[in-house]
Amino acid sequence: MEKNIPKKKILFRNRSLEMGGIENVLLTILNHLDQSKFEITLLLNYEQGEFLGRVPEGIRVLSIGKGTQTFSKNKITSLAQKCLRRLNYHWFQKNPKAFYRKNQLLDFDFEVAFSHYMFDDILNSPNLKSKKLFWFHGDLRNSGFTVEENNRFVHQMAQFDTGVFVSQFSKNIIEKTWGVVLNNSKVIFNLMHINEILEKSKQTQQDFGTIDFVSVGRLFHQKGFKDLLSAHIRLIKEGYPIKTLLIGEGNQRAELEKTIQDNNVSDNFILGGYQQNPYFYIKTAACFILPSYSEGYPLVIAESLLLETYVLSTSVGGIPELIESKDEGILFQPGSEYVYTAMKKFLIDKSLPHKNSDSKQKIINRNQHTLDQLHELFS
Repeated sequence: MEKNIPKKKILFRNRSLEMGGIENVLLTILNHLDQSKFEITLLLNYEQGEFLGRVPEGIRVLSIGKGTQTFSKNKITSLAQKCLRRLNYHWFQKNPKAFYRKNQLLDFDFEVAFSHYMFDDILNSPNLKSKKLFWFHGDLRNSGFTVEENNRFVHQMAQFDTGVFVSQFSKNIIEKTWGVVLNNSKVIFNLMHINEILEKSKQTQQDFGTIDFVSVGRLFHQKGFKDLLSAHIRLIKEGYPIKTLLIGEGNQRAELEKTIQDNNVSDNFILGGYQQNPYFYIKTAACFILPSYSEGYPLVIAESLLLETYVLSTSVGGIPELIESKDEGILFQPGSEYVYTAMKKFLIDKSLPHKNSDSKQKIINRNQHTLDQLHELFS
């Protein structure tokens, strides 16, 4: 009679579950790992974020500190609570063993730093027997950290048992820029929730009319949305009757709104805000466009290909690993002039397909390969 094989125990670490690309990828992985084979715990620095309710059943969620939603509305009291929370986290970093022992984490097989913010915590874990893994999602050159901090991150990567890069580009850039060879690392593309995306794309949402170009992302300078708006205004002035929908929120919204009003394009350049279901708009738009200056492996590009929507995108990060032919999309350099040229080419070049059914199967096949890699990683 076959003996019961004990479940592998996996601890994932992340700062919180506030809305973001990394958090979305993490939740997709948690939803796909076979819980009959794995016992999974998610340890957050702070129990906060819009995505908390999306953690699948059966996964234990722990936190070192409380979320800001539990803080007082009084500014002085709230500030004191934040300071105390920071002190508690500092104490955890100095003495994690007490927390690990209390929450029975000392016998886990794997510990995963799901962002570079967690490198220190995982490498300093009191669980000396676990395999330590890091996940890296972008371009370290654009991390916003100092040269010294980036050097430290690269040094730490070599100390892990295994590392995961979400694109070949991310791995190559670090090895080339810092002159290292990370033999302990591999490339695993971001996992997607295929069935959920396909199903949601069929659900009718708020009607913004016929959309020519749709884009999705956090509204901040690195995403290049000022370039998109500039190109849109230029095409409108040239007489092209286009409509562009931008889905997302962020600190650049007020600046974009002012430019829209100053140029009288509020009827055809729409800030759609945060949408729980952007897939309907991606599916029904003529084209998806991403004018970003820096990316790792943007799932929104893969989602557009899955939904058979033609893509215009800057050729940054791992995007060329997704857009492999002109039948799937047009790649261009960042900047408003390049965005304008790509949009105009899409509008006037009748040879470009507006839908590509082959891209859907490619993404489905790639996603299954990713899932197989994940199960092998934790075997």
